[in-house]
Amino acid sequence: MPPILEGKLMVRLVEFDAATEELVRFVEETPRADIIDATIARVKAGENPKALVRAAALAVSRSSELPADHHGGPIHPIAGIHAVMGMIDRLGDDHSQLPALQCVALANKHVHMPSMGPAAMVQFDDLKRDVEKDRVLDRLEKALTDREPRLAERAMTLACEKAAPGEIMNRLLTVSLPRNSLDDHYFLYPLYAMRALDKIGWEWGPILLRPVVRYLSRHASFDAFGEFDEEAIVDGIAFYKRFPELEELVETYGLNEDTVPEKTGAHETEAIAALADRVGAVTTISEMPQMVAKALGSGLSLEGTCEALSIGGGRIFLRSHTANPFDVHIHTGIAARRYLIGLPGIDFRKKCIALIGWAWSYEIRYLDHTLQWSWESVANELSAEPADVLLERIEAGILGVDGYDVTNLPVAINLLVATDSVRDVVRLAEFYVKAGHDVDDLLRLTTRLICREDASEMHAYKLQQAAFEEYQVCRDPLNWVHAVSAVKQCAVAAPTLPQRFYPEIVQRLAA
Repeated sequence: MPPILEGKLMVRLVEFDAATEELVRFVEETPRADIIDATIARVKAGENPKALVRAAALAVSRSSELPADHHGGPIHPIAGIHAVMGMIDRLGDDHSQLPALQCVALANKHVHMPSMGPAAMVQFDDLKRDVEKDRVLDRLEKALTDREPRLAERAMTLACEKAAPGEIMNRLLTVSLPRNSLDDHYFLYPLYAMRALDKIGWEWGPILLRPVVRYLSRHASFDAFGEFDEEAIVDGIAFYKRFPELEELVETYGLNEDTVPEKTGAHETEAIAALADRVGAVTTISEMPQMVAKALGSGLSLEGTCEALSIGGGRIFLRSHTANPFDVHIHTGIAARRYLIGLPGIDFRKKCIALIGWAWSYEIRYLDHTLQWSWESVANELSAEPADVLLERIEAGILGVDGYDVTNLPVAINLLVATDSVRDVVRLAEFYVKAGHDVDDLLRLTTRLICREDASEMHAYKLQQAAFEEYQVCRDPLNWVHAVSAVKQCAVAAPTLPQRFYPEIVQRLAA
């Protein structure tokens, strides 16, 4: 590609190897009206759906601009890559193209929308690479705290060449952890970008992570805008200013690597269940940090504490009557923290604060007013129907829900209340799981049905993946709440309107 500017300053844009460039440009340049038809044609011609997902990730990262809030640009398309790859694997040959098609369509949409694209990513040709790793990481952290996005991009490009993922993430957490209370995405976007790179390859690290550090380097808002009203802004700033309280809890309870193990085991089952009971029963979510710090101080491991938060969080989710398709952060926040605990190179103190501060996440703590349902049925309500009958009833129930249209809502989206039909489906799912039926079949069903939804920028996909992972890792019999959570969220999100892509996908695949 020729220089954009002539003279002393020569500017080149980021390009890839020929094969990758062709596929990325396909995502970037295909008109929005043609993207579904063109992508299906490539899949039918033998294109690997995962290669298309990788191209979508690269395209939306280099060619779309960050939004003022967190909707648009690369944030959610990148945060959803890990989930899309997992969904492709679970769905198998018959339906694996569905999440890939939605992923490509979303990336293409963001590149083409006037508020987000087209944008350009400059190739840094003047980087000084004879710099020690620690100095590069110091520069990265300083650029973030000084709010210097271009310097942060330069440092990140070098850091990807010299440092391990955990060493990089450890520096990002200096900003991500305090800002989690302002907006969960300051924490979630970096971590899920790394999980995306685990799937598509770390050779693409600078491309996906340069937008991440631009996002972390910007000024947080002090005024109402978008979905953040004045009350939300003031509340977030108040919690941000209280971040030292989380740090003080680490000191108060003497949390260090000598007193808190990382790994869990069978010996922690009783303590995990007890903490999960307390977490799941809270009425004010933001009051949890001391409870969590106390459990860690009593010797519960990092993994065990995360598991208790996971199970208790699943119960909170089932207690919530929310019909907001974006309310997925209980699960995605826990899955991100579990990943962080196992990531080499992260300071122990930061792992502790990530767990202690989970309940202060903006899109978790605001759910207090929604905790109106019971999370569990009484024993005599359970059904003896066979598995296939229950699955058919669950699917029919989900498809029978009258979904909200997010472009024409009767109230603010975070005030939407799920209908009784959603509650009925949740109970059927509980019957199914507690009867000992195949949970993999249930989660394949929700994974397939959720591919109808494209209004939430893949929030729905991310919960499906996180719930699947948490069900797998949490111990029986407590883990059932995650399988049922996947069904609840599917019943909320799958019927959500508008469905811009799914009807065309079905039509084209049948042709």
